[in-house]
Amino acid sequence: MIKKTLILFFLIFFYNYNILASDTNISELEKRVIYLEKQVKELKRNSNNDLLESKLGNLKEGINKINIKNDLGDPDRIGKYSNGDEIWGFKNFTLRFDKNGKLKNWSKPFLK
Repeated sequence: MIKKTLILFFLIFFYNYNILASDTNISELEKRVIYLEKQVKELKRNSNNDLLESKLGNLKEGINKINIKNDLGDPDRIGKYSNGDEIWGFKNFTLRFDKNGKLKNWSKPFLK
C-alpha cells in the first residue's frame, strides 16, 4: 500500500513538474515573440521614414503635380486657397502648389 502511494506521489510530482516546465517554455517564447514583433515594427517605421525622406529630398520648386503624384501617391486631402493655390495634405507633411500646378513649397515630415 505504501509502495503504491509512493509511486502515485512520484508520478503526480513528475507530471506536475513537466507541466510547469512546459508553461515556462511557452511564457519565454511568448515574451520573445512580443520582443521580435516590436523590433519588426521599429524596422518598418525606420524603413518608411527613410523612404519618405528620400522622396522628399527629390522635391524641387516648380515640379508639376502629376510628377509628384506619381512619386508620392494620392494625397489624403486637398485644399484650395482663394488666390488659386492648392495644398495637398499627406499623413506626415503638406505640399503647396501655385495656381499653375507647380510646387511652391512643402513642410518637413512629422516623423515618429
